[in-house]
Amino acid sequence: MNSFLNPTHRIRDPIYGYIWLTDDELKIVDTPVFQRLRRIGQLALTKYVYPTAEHSRFVHSLGTLQAATNIFNEVLRFNPQLRDSGDLDLKENIKILRFAALLHDIGHMPFSHAAEAIFLNENVSHEDIGKFIIRHHKEVPEIIEDSGIEPQLVASLLKGKRTKKYDFLKKFISGEFDADRADFLLRDSYFCGVKYGEYDYLRYAGAFRLISDENGQSLFTIEKGNLHAVEAFLIARYHYYLQVPFHRTRRGYDLVLERYFQDLRERDKLPETGVNVSPTGFEIDMTRFELVDDYTIFEQIKEDMVQGNQWARILMRQDRLHPIFDTEMDSGDNATNFFDLQVELENDGLKEGEDFFVFSRKIYVHKIVEKSDEKGEHTYPIVDKKQDHKIIGTILDYSSILNASIRSPAHVRRVYVTTHAQPRADKALSRIKTKMEAREKKRKGENI
Repeated sequence: MNSFLNPTHRIRDPIYGYIWLTDDELKIVDTPVFQRLRRIGQLALTKYVYPTAEHSRFVHSLGTLQAATNIFNEVLRFNPQLRDSGDLDLKENIKILRFAALLHDIGHMPFSHAAEAIFLNENVSHEDIGKFIIRHHKEVPEIIEDSGIEPQLVASLLKGKRTKKYDFLKKFISGEFDADRADFLLRDSYFCGVKYGEYDYLRYAGAFRLISDENGQSLFTIEKGNLHAVEAFLIARYHYYLQVPFHRTRRGYDLVLERYFQDLRERDKLPETGVNVSPTGFEIDMTRFELVDDYTIFEQIKEDMVQGNQWARILMRQDRLHPIFDTEMDSGDNATNFFDLQVELENDGLKEGEDFFVFSRKIYVHKIVEKSDEKGEHTYPIVDKKQDHKIIGTILDYSSILNASIRSPAHVRRVYVTTHAQPRADKALSRIKTKMEAREKKRKGENI
């Protein structure tokens, strides 16, 4: 990559040692809209569980640029014919890839995913906001154009229709094995102080190959000999999801954060973000958008806590939700107990969203459920270097671990209650436990 772009700016980083930037990339980093990411936490309120998880979307965006570059370099290392044949304009491709990696999170709202549904809607995502910024911001598209790249090509890697010529680059930015995940697993694990998301990064980065299909298009593939590194990556991500984003206490704060945003909307006190969503699309007031961040929301939270708002008190860590039911096994009994408990709570006069909260989510090791996509194309083909990197099947043809994991996801089911509701909730839980014991005795009797 150095021979193509000659980056001259280096930033120290605990994951990669140094992250290297070109002049044009540094200009983007120095824009107010990118600097805003310093004030958007990578993991929202995870710091209430893992106190050192204070890192931002800013450092993750830099890390994703470096991870994408490293993976691309490894692809070229193991595919010298691509590097030497001239079939790919390597300088153009690496520029597009690095800009897209750097800007992939530029559209995130305060508190990231937890606030997206409130400030936007189901038809608009942070990727849509990011595409808008890349194409219409007063500085970003001009910097990209001055480097010889069309902003639309960069934006297309974030979401939506892509030019077929550059379609393979999307795999580096958004997919099961993208640079985004490659970075946040290592970075979040490091800053949380946990080992759940760690994997063999160097071997993983070298696991992929680019080959040409019968139409001369580049395909993103996995080399058979590196399949174990890819499997380990997916398993590490699975454990990370269970122990970090879906940690029991962290998820409780997310539920309260969502309820607090709902409360702000009911009181017509949602902060103005600069993003105006309508049925036909959205517009952005960049001057306002560049100033809205986690701190904006926390100022409102502090004001509301002084006024006695119960959700603000929890978000300031002066109170908390109490988990009274927590399972991960995807079983009929767990589902029955989960729903029965909700009924018992309601029968005791407790109200969902006020006195108790529920969370239910299936968590998969991976989302590769078919051997081909909607167009009939192979999903993550496997190639064999002993057969001149010929496609020999897909990842599901060669990984028994991944095949087995499709059929047995974790199903996290939880019920949380507020402090004031906990005494009544404990009585409801006691009745559920009595029903559980009765069902278990009946089952044992039938099996005798």
